[in-house]
Amino acid sequence: MDGMGLTDKAKEITDTALLKAGELSEVAREKAPGYLDRAADLAVKATDVAATRVDRVTGGRFHDKIEDVTAKVGASLDRPRPTDAPTVVIVEPDEQKNQN
Repeated sequence: MDGMGLTDKAKEITDTALLKAGELSEVAREKAPGYLDRAADLAVKATDVAATRVDRVTGGRFHDKIEDVTAKVGASLDRPRPTDAPTVVIVEPDEQKNQN
């Protein structure tokens, strides 16, 4: 070995992995709202198409019930998303050593 013990090497690898995980979590946090909005838009469209087809197949007998369910689905997908997501704390390797 090059003077570094197995425990030290494991700690170095862990520190590097923690830093990378912090970076990736920031990227995910930035991109997630766009994906959620896109998924909600697609779900509303799919619900509308399904409701229209079911209404047509049933000859409009359940039109009011189908409209109620469609409205509830739309409302649940349109509700505001929480913006107070937990804060990600990135611990730098040097800070982590000082904490121990």
